[in-house]
Amino acid sequence: MAKKVLVSGGAGYIGCHVTVELIEAGYEVVVADNMSNCDLTCFNGVKKITGRDDIPFYEIDCCDYASVTRLFDEQKIDAVIHFAAFKAVGESVAEPLMYYRNNLVSFLNILEAAKAHGGCNVLFSSSATVYGEAEQLPVTEQTPRLPATSPYGNTKTMCEDILRDTVRAVASIKGIALRYFN
Repeated sequence: MAKKVLVSGGAGYIGCHVTVELIEAGYEVVVADNMSNCDLTCFNGVKKITGRDDIPFYEIDCCDYASVTRLFDEQKIDAVIHFAAFKAVGESVAEPLMYYRNNLVSFLNILEAAKAHGGCNVLFSSSATVYGEAEQLPVTEQTPRLPATSPYGNTKTMCEDILRDTVRAVASIKGIALRYFN
């Protein structure tokens, strides 16, 4: 039986590309998205590209714990790739509380639901913003994290710390963070 992967934020641009690759690699994929940064155009493209009309789609806000729990109740999730987050640096400076609430609560809810349902693997979509203003270039994985220069970057740093601490404390959850550069 194929492993089932939840792609939170999976109707967005990156989420849809990852969904296609996962399906083509033989995984079952469940997509969750609140549609705040996208419409169904990309997700419908995924169905067309993969020839699959049966991809489970949950239009939910990952900040709503009851909705996330219901998804985990209905689907046996083996892994989560968490893209569901606000992502505009400038907007995060203007609306920091909105960014902290959305980006932290959504990730906490995913981890809590995973723990309550026996655990799973978690891939967190982080950012190179966790390196702040790096003292030495090029940045490598050994480059120390420095204070982020925006609330968006702070949320990525905090979520990495939350994931690290959860993996240490909860044996049934394994995790990794990927830091992307533009």
